[in-house]
Amino acid sequence: MYGKILHGASFGGLINYINDPRKNAILVTSSDGVNLTNNQTITDSFVMQAGLSARTKKHVGHFILSFSPHDALRINDRMLDQIVNDYLKHMGYDDNQFVAFRHFDKEHPHVHIMVNRVNFKGKCTKDSHEKDKNIKVCKELTEQYGLYIARGKEAIKERKLRSMDAIRYQMLHRVSESLQVSRNWKEFENELSKAGIRLRFRYNTKTNGIEGISFTLAKENISSKMKHDISCSGKQLDSSLTLACICKKLGNPIAIVHEQARDMYDDARQEWYDTHNAYEVRDIDRVFPDFNLRFPRQAQARMYDAPQMYGNEQTLEQDFFDELYQVVDDVSDIGKGAIQVGLTSLGAILFPPYQPAISAGGGGTSSKLGWGDDDKYKKKYSSRSRSFGRGRR
Repeated sequence: MYGKILHGASFGGLINYINDPRKNAILVTSSDGVNLTNNQTITDSFVMQAGLSARTKKHVGHFILSFSPHDALRINDRMLDQIVNDYLKHMGYDDNQFVAFRHFDKEHPHVHIMVNRVNFKGKCTKDSHEKDKNIKVCKELTEQYGLYIARGKEAIKERKLRSMDAIRYQMLHRVSESLQVSRNWKEFENELSKAGIRLRFRYNTKTNGIEGISFTLAKENISSKMKHDISCSGKQLDSSLTLACICKKLGNPIAIVHEQARDMYDDARQEWYDTHNAYEVRDIDRVFPDFNLRFPRQAQARMYDAPQMYGNEQTLEQDFFDELYQVVDDVSDIGKGAIQVGLTSLGAILFPPYQPAISAGGGGTSSKLGWGDDDKYKKKYSSRSRSFGRGRR
């Protein structure tokens, strides 16, 4: 048996995860003073108790107790109930609200415990030296209940696995919390950045279409011993974090960028019309053809559907991406004709050769550079790319 200590951001977000029907979550045990009717009543019970200590900043405690697959057949709900209560007592939480749910989405048995750090006396339970205490308590309970003890290389492998599971859970929690408070893609990206996570779209340069979404936790936000960043697709974190699911809340990034670009295109068209003489404006439909005809596939994108596997009408030349790598920081080549691209570069890729200051949500500054003046724009863009490239080397 081994335990993992995490700190949740909110009771509501944590209970929605540990009591998720998709994970076949089953209530193992709980303390007094918790209304177990549904997730909202559980949240309300914990929030009310936490309100007794206004000075406490960290109200939410999250413990994960995991067991070896060798113990799967002998661990039943009654034994888990006893182990959870013994664990919390030894950890100093025997006078606190808690709920414990067992999950069945892994090969090994494991239980998630949500604890209110504000106890029934209205005081915050001290968590000093908690990690060391956790190791000691888990060892004692493993021996007390006769649980399986991994040896040698097997023990090293299990430690590595549970470490990666913990990292993925931290990413899941941070991404879910960021999505919950975001109204558009730009806010989502900003919230993730605060949590140390980068958002990237998987873009196929051969089909010119968006294929998925991924999240990357920088190594410095994990551990000083970590040698590389950890990246997971939305689907790897949770089925609720696929690109299709996120689009249901934040909108289709292609459709959003298309709407913003079209508005700016129309503004540029009107400005061109106002600044040219009557003879010249007869060519306006040639200089500024219908925007939706110029980018028909993007025009067909529905606002809250997932992006289709199509981008612009024509696939882009490799030179375009080579130049893009030099200019921006949110594009990287991941091989097999795929790249990871952030919101900043999405507009440039979807609407070449025009690159107004647009983004998938959250607004942005407006620039008409390029609309109706392809050659002039390409020249300026190429010049700017070379200057940026020299500065970055």
